Amino acid sequence: MRGGFSFCGTDIADLGLEYIPELKDTNVYRPAKANIHEETFEGHDGSYIYGANKEAKEFVLRVYFEQKTIDRGFMSRFYNLFRPGKSGKLIFQRRPWCYYYVTVTDVDESELTNFMNGIITITMKAAYPFGRCESLYNTYKDPYHEAIMLNTALFDQQEIVPTTTFTFGTSSQPQTSEARIVLANPGTERAKVSIIAAGNAGKGVVIRNETTGQECKLVAMTAEKTTDAGKHVLIDGINGKTSLVAEDGSSEYAFLYHDHGFIELSPAYPCLREVFVTYNGPFVEVLNKLSSDYTNYYIYLENDWRKIMKQEDNVLVLENATLPSGEFLPSGNCQTTIIRMNEITIKPVTNMYLSKLSFIYKPTFA
Repeated sequence: MRGGFSFCGTDIADLGLEYIPELKDTNVYRPAKANIHEETFEGHDGSYIYGANKEAKEFVLRVYFEQKTIDRGFMSRFYNLFRPGKSGKLIFQRRPWCYYYVTVTDVDESELTNFMNGIITITMKAAYPFGRCESLYNTYKDPYHEAIMLNTALFDQQEIVPTTTFTFGTSSQPQTSEARIVLANPGTERAKVSIIAAGNAGKGVVIRNETTGQECKLVAMTAEKTTDAGKHVLIDGINGKTSLVAEDGSSEYAFLYHDHGFIELSPAYPCLREVFVTYNGPFVEVLNKLSSDYTNYYIYLENDWRKIMKQEDNVLVLENATLPSGEFLPSGNCQTTIIRMNEITIKPVTNMYLSKLSFIYKPTFA
């Protein structure tokens, strides 16, 4: 990318433009404006705060051009790309790991100086006011790897990304006990989650994010309507719709399978990377100096994410310190990562046979 940003897959440099933001618009990565919902009552001190939400995010993008004759195709190409009402992905050169889905709302060309030079200001709006990333990890081969690691909690190895697809029980032996998993949102803002499920939900399955206190409940889902028919239920966390989706991609609304609620994932940023440790059983000694309390965080050891139950100076005590064989962790040393996870519980009202349960989300940024 050469011009400063791209829109709908076109680098503005290909049009002969360069991005020159005004000083007040330089930090386009700032969070969208927040609305605080509160109410005051006579006879009561202060106010009651019910929560907060983010407004749609507006981008004011000033670009300039030189030695481009405006009536020889230049402006026609410009308006073809930046037509008010046109929507697409906006990606900035200094932040190429994430994109915003925006709509062009205004074009101001009042600063043209002559037929060949000038400044144009493009205004865009992101109805969903967050940037998102397509991957949960980033490798050292990426030319922006250092910047990505400083500004995100993306994993540096694909192998350590927590699993996002699960099965519970079988058609002949449904599961009656609660299941617990962890999910990571390596962004800086809460991530909306869509849930894909197939199988038999019995009298209902409650999926709860213990970290955020949010829950979603599946009901009425049967293997006959989903697994056996090659279909799955999709509960979309962004648009709020529930659909029954076939293998060919066709779908129909199916709100009867969704009793209530949606979940989000709390951000993992900032995380602690390049942590050198020695460990034996549930005890982990960190050779780096720890400047914060990492109780309830997770550390990656012996091919699994393990919860830190207690911290005493530079010694961590693990909650889950066993191998699949049931033995305690052997003694060893390694370089690893400490990160915040979202703890998810999947609890059947009676029993459940979930041939597939997937959590679909993207790392989310301001």
